[in-house]
Amino acid sequence: SSLSINGSSNIVNFTLTQSSENFIQKNMIITASQNDKKLYLSENRLIVPVKRFTSSNKMALRDFYKLLKSDEYPTMDIQLNHIDLPENPKLATGVAVVDVTITGVTKKYQFPIKTEKNGTRYIFDIEKHINIRDFGLEPPVQMMGMLKVDEMININLKMICNIQPAESAQLNLSGSSE
Repeated sequence: SSLSINGSSNIVNFTLTQSSENFIQKNMIITASQNDKKLYLSENRLIVPVKRFTSSNKMALRDFYKLLKSDEYPTMDIQLNHIDLPENPKLATGVAVVDVTITGVTKKYQFPIKTEKNGTRYIFDIEKHINIRDFGLEPPVQMMGMLKVDEMININLKMICNIQPAESAQLNLSGSSE
């Protein structure tokens, strides 16, 4: 599982990535409830440490930390409000309604979500282009204007989960073997 932010400039593309181990607890117990075609989860907030992102492009990484004022705002916050489920339950898509907080500014987005299932293993793939100006951020300009970073970035959150029914999860937690 990982979170990546892809961006570009007039000269080079860059990717910033972070392993989910930095912002997701391992064995979480999450309860889900459904109301009409909306799915609500009990554990619905990711607190992402900004300085845990890595990139092979060290200049882009340094500029990213500076842009997000990582000393003043050490985390980004991703809060899932709910998932709008598809009309056809056989479709593996939906829309995650999410509040994203960057540098203290919160914006609501609708992220398309794709799901793959293999037994109890689920892969959730959430991807969206957003404009950094939504958060009051100015795209960096370097080398006296020769290098200009695009204001649009692509956020991709890929989560691989092993999901079990509550009864199985409770048995595993208690350590009983029935």
